[in-house]
Amino acid sequence: MPTLKLDLHVHTTGSYDAHTKIEELPELLRRRGLDGAAITEHDNFQPTAQIEGAIILPAVEITTRDGHVIGLGIHEIIPPSLSADETINQIREQGGVAVVPHPYDPVCECVKIGRLKVRPDAIETVNSDAVSFHISNWLARRDALKFELPQVGGSDSHIPQTVGDAYTVIESPTTDIADILQAIKSGKVSPAGRATTILNKVRKLRYKFVN
Repeated sequence: MPTLKLDLHVHTTGSYDAHTKIEELPELLRRRGLDGAAITEHDNFQPTAQIEGAIILPAVEITTRDGHVIGLGIHEIIPPSLSADETINQIREQGGVAVVPHPYDPVCECVKIGRLKVRPDAIETVNSDAVSFHISNWLARRDALKFELPQVGGSDSHIPQTVGDAYTVIESPTTDIADILQAIKSGKVSPAGRATTILNKVRKLRYKFVN
């Protein structure tokens, strides 16, 4: 079965704190050897974002009362400030895939899997931007194994230089969005990638205060 490489956690200028332009993504993805990405703006769903020559999953990163939840494959905005359980249910009602990102990053709003009544479809166990990369991602992997959930990876990129620092290898029979989502839910995935470099973390701060 063919494999696809998708960065499942990318922010562009559609997020208040990100600085990558949509039109920059084709070259960035090509340069990093990726087939596509999920554009996961903060509480801002942009279903019309399409890029020629790349797979773009419709997605959003939702701020719940319990932390962030990523919805992949949704078609309507889901309001923020619901509980994580309610948010996961609403993602599934739209036929989407609910992912808990960076569950142990000490500086992020993190959903704790063990406190949920409704389990997500996957856990992000490689997040390049996590402050304590090795410890945070190790703890996330521990939860994924404990709760028997698929593991995915994403860069959590907010600047052009970090797109593709982490990604997910997906065994999908086609490039059709429905097949990709089913592959993720079925666990035919593996996370890959590295921590964002100190230089790029400094660049991110510079973008924040200079641009």
